[in-house]
Amino acid sequence: MPTLSLPERWKHWEVRSAYGLLLPTLLFFLVFQYYPILKSVAISFFEYGLLQRSNPFVGLGNYVQQFRDPLFLSALWNTLLFVAGCVVVGVILALVLSVMVERTGRWAKYYRTLYFIPVVTSLMATSMIWRWLYASNGLINFLMTLVGLEPQAWLLSESLALPSLMALTIWKNLGFDLILFAAALQGIPPEFYEASSLDGASPTQDFWYITLPQLRPIVVLVSITAVIRSFQVFTIVLAMTQGGPLNSTRTIVYHIYEQGIQYDEMGYASAAAVILLVLVGAVTYFQLRLDRD
Repeated sequence: MPTLSLPERWKHWEVRSAYGLLLPTLLFFLVFQYYPILKSVAISFFEYGLLQRSNPFVGLGNYVQQFRDPLFLSALWNTLLFVAGCVVVGVILALVLSVMVERTGRWAKYYRTLYFIPVVTSLMATSMIWRWLYASNGLINFLMTLVGLEPQAWLLSESLALPSLMALTIWKNLGFDLILFAAALQGIPPEFYEASSLDGASPTQDFWYITLPQLRPIVVLVSITAVIRSFQVFTIVLAMTQGGPLNSTRTIVYHIYEQGIQYDEMGYASAAAVILLVLVGAVTYFQLRLDRD
């Protein structure tokens, strides 16, 4: 048997190690990710409950009932509004701020750090702080009275509660999106801007004809992650409004939690989860098709 050199032995060991880790990793994903999804799809066709003795088969009954349920329809509409607001405002704001931050030169790293701090902060703790800010005697209303504005019942108003949660979500995730945009901005060749400056282009023209086209792939990526993240909103709803007032902040994930955990309607809740999965997949597919076109 020929003797392998040290680099060849090292490469051979790396290949064997990669194949050795492949099977455990695949099993891990099958057990902890794909099996729960398939199990959820399966029990969505049953009147399933953890405390029920029998779980009769109901076919598509749970799905039909979802679209007859005013609570689910309200949750669906609120979720779509939440996703639209958070994605559009959040992505645009992160893009504009990232461009402004990168123009600060050596101060950019400090600004990026400051914007990223909320991302790594506990969402539950952040929600409780913002709940105090939104309170009738909270900081926001106090500042409004100082400038002569009327205080608002932010979390008790049907028209203001959902936008208030949107503002928290946008603020919380702004740093993550900004970091992605900043990394993409640093990858744009400076020669493009040098050539445009020689042609007398303005900063606005640089943004529309150089920066934005170069950032198109990362804009799609940030939009997709923002869509998925917004569809999964739950913690802030649970901590701040519990779906109120009058179901104006009720979302699909909160609906799933209430039906499955509180009422033990696991089959009914699983049907809502499958609908959410299909909805997220469809929106993501549509975004990818737009990028290809």
